[in-house]
Amino acid sequence: MPISYQVITPPTSEPISLSDAKSYLRLDFSDDDALISELISDARRHAENLLRKSLATQTIQLIHEFDHVATGPISGPVDVPYDTWRLAERPDIPLFGNALVRLQCFMGPVQSFTSLEYQLTRMDVPEWTTLITPDSSGSDTYRLDSYADPNEINVFTILAATRFRLTYVAGYPTLPFDIRRKLLKLIAFLYDNRGAPIPAELDAELISNRVFML
Repeated sequence: MPISYQVITPPTSEPISLSDAKSYLRLDFSDDDALISELISDARRHAENLLRKSLATQTIQLIHEFDHVATGPISGPVDVPYDTWRLAERPDIPLFGNALVRLQCFMGPVQSFTSLEYQLTRMDVPEWTTLITPDSSGSDTYRLDSYADPNEINVFTILAATRFRLTYVAGYPTLPFDIRRKLLKLIAFLYDNRGAPIPAELDAELISNRVFML
C-alpha cells in the first residue's frame, strides 16, 4: 500500500529551545543565536525523516493508496475451513466477510485526529468524501488506536475505497529523553562541523528509535 504525506501546518516551536542548545554547546555569547536556531530546525527535520516521527507539533496530511489488484481469471469460491458466523461475531471483523481496514498514521504520534476522507475511484481531479463519525445511528465508523506504534485508524464501515486521506495533528508534547539526547548530539555536530556530512554513527543512534511500517 503506497503511502505519501505532507506537512500542511509546520511547527511553530522546536522541541529543543535555543537556551537548551546553547547550554549543551557550553556557549555564553549570542553571536551565533540565529545560526543555532537554524541548526535546531535542520536537526529536527533530519531526525524526523530517519525516525518517521513528528518531533514537534505539526499538522500532517497522509494518503493511503491501495495496490492495484492483479488482472486475470476469477479463481472461484474459496473453501473456508471454519464457521464464518462465529468469525463474524468477533468485534474486530465486520460482517459479510470484508476485512477490517487499518490505516497507519505515519509521522505520529497523533495528538488529535481531524478527518478521514476517502475516494471511491481514481480520477484526474480527485474528489474526496469525508467519513463522518459517529454515523446517523450513533455507531463509530472509525476509531483511533493510540496504543499501536505507529498509531492506527481502524475503519469499521464497508467502503469500496481506493484511497484514504488522513489529516491529524502529530508530535510529542514532551520529547522522550533518549530522542532529546540524540537530537542535542546532532545539533552539536552540525555546529562544530559546519557543512560536513552527518556521520553514519549518529544516524544509527537515531534509527534505533525508528517506527517500522508494516
